Amino acid sequence: MFDWDAVIIGGGPAGLAAGLYLSRARRRTLLLDKDAVGGYIRNIELVENYPGYSGGVAGAKLATEMVSQAVKFGLETETAEVTGLEVFSGTRWVGCSRGQGFTTNVVIIAGGSRNKKLGVPGEDDLAGKGVFSCAFCDGGHFADKVVAVCGGGDAGVTEALYMAKIASRVILIEAMPGLTATAVLREKVDADPRIEVRCGVRVEAITGDGKVEAVELRDAADNKKEKLRVDGVLVHIGLEPETGYLDGVVPLDAQGQIIVNEKMETEVPFILAAGDIRSGSPRQIVTAVGDGAIAAITAERLLQEGG
Repeated sequence: MFDWDAVIIGGGPAGLAAGLYLSRARRRTLLLDKDAVGGYIRNIELVENYPGYSGGVAGAKLATEMVSQAVKFGLETETAEVTGLEVFSGTRWVGCSRGQGFTTNVVIIAGGSRNKKLGVPGEDDLAGKGVFSCAFCDGGHFADKVVAVCGGGDAGVTEALYMAKIASRVILIEAMPGLTATAVLREKVDADPRIEVRCGVRVEAITGDGKVEAVELRDAADNKKEKLRVDGVLVHIGLEPETGYLDGVVPLDAQGQIIVNEKMETEVPFILAAGDIRSGSPRQIVTAVGDGAIAAITAERLLQEGG
């Protein structure tokens, strides 16, 4: 007898959708997440592209509703960091950092992604001392100050727009020749007088004595260096999958994402993956929810077949 019919790793949109479907099917389902259940969307000020909300919806509200709905149908959740996944003698075992482990018929990996780092001097030393990654969480500390936001994609630009409501000045830094965010977001940046856009430059270092005081930049066109005085540096240059503990367990692509088929199955029987963590994911909330539903439907079929 397994501890659970299904264990879901990750409490973002994909994991919650899978948990909702399996719990409604009366399957004993446990969802594990090292952070508060709801995922990264809890930190998004306004989600404007999720169907059903014509005026947009606060990310925290959407996450809370997803959690409540799944728990209503019996989903069990636990705060725990998953550190291992093993398969032996027809058993799937999920190990956690505090020493506990769970056996299960089916595993759905929906751990999502984490923010990439710049990988420059000062980034780690000044983390929490002016270097941060979430405007919604930590932006209030920089009221009427100067903040550099690194990242010209949708995520970085969204963070810059939020910071522009708080900081006196926002310097949006992108290594590419131009911003890669969607047109709607670029238009908002152009219309905001507090945001200065710097493209074609790379951050080479973050400096300061016990707190962020400046960023050192290098221009890609002429190789000139420049030092900008700032009070904070928000890093949002992209995402990387949370799959370090899965190396050698399931096949990963060159980016470290899990390779699955159209049913969200990996090559390892009874181990599925969904959401941002799977290869080819467009990394959207709505597609993560769809992935989670597909994974749950596949899991239910496996359970019915006697998995």
